[in-house]
Amino acid sequence: MDNERLWPEQIDRLLNWPLGTAARLARQQKLPHYRLPDGSIRFNRDEIEALVVHVRAGQREGEAVN
Repeated sequence: MDNERLWPEQIDRLLNWPLGTAARLARQQKLPHYRLPDGSIRFNRDEIEALVVHVRAGQREGEAVN
């Protein structure tokens, strides 16, 4: 998707998370993100999708997911 940038709320909806989860995880440095000069957070869709694929693969292999 050519480095599409998403808002935290879009990530929450995409992953079926409670609203606010993606922003909280970004602040905790647990999700790759970009902070804009105004302080708002954006996510690169490709990075998030790659992370989801990696986590799901680990779950299938029985790895612990933090």
